[in-house]
Amino acid sequence: MRATETIAFDGRTQFHAVVLRALETCRHSVLIVDRSLEDWPLESAEGARVLRAALGRGARLRILLRETDWVERHASRLQRLRREFSARVEIRRLPDNLHVVECLLIGDRQHTVRRAHWDAMHGSCVLASPNEADAPTDRFESAWQESVPCLPATTLGL
Repeated sequence: MRATETIAFDGRTQFHAVVLRALETCRHSVLIVDRSLEDWPLESAEGARVLRAALGRGARLRILLRETDWVERHASRLQRLRREFSARVEIRRLPDNLHVVECLLIGDRQHTVRRAHWDAMHGSCVLASPNEADAPTDRFESAWQESVPCLPATTLGL
């Protein structure tokens, strides 16, 4: 078992680095909560590579978003991964009645990257700590049950 590691981050570059580091360890599940994913490194070449590797190892990706416009218009790499791994990638919209402002990634129920607010670029990353991930995972699962599927993996056209 790995030793628990806590990393504080401040700024977009450090946030991207800890997200990529957490994703590199994921084997079973990746849970993400955010307003739009606009500030995440998932559209970078490195982010797409690391996420593809996690999905290739069998991880299931579930994303909760407040807004989907950015993903629809600008997340071409994520959309390609959704088509390629359609059975393992799901995106849902948070209902308006849920007051969620936290930005969160939980990997394998033991790795946590957290920003207290969507607009903040500082927070913490805790790796290899199932106890740290328990409460956020429970909150995620509750929100997931109340959310609705959105963004079909394929686009139908005439």
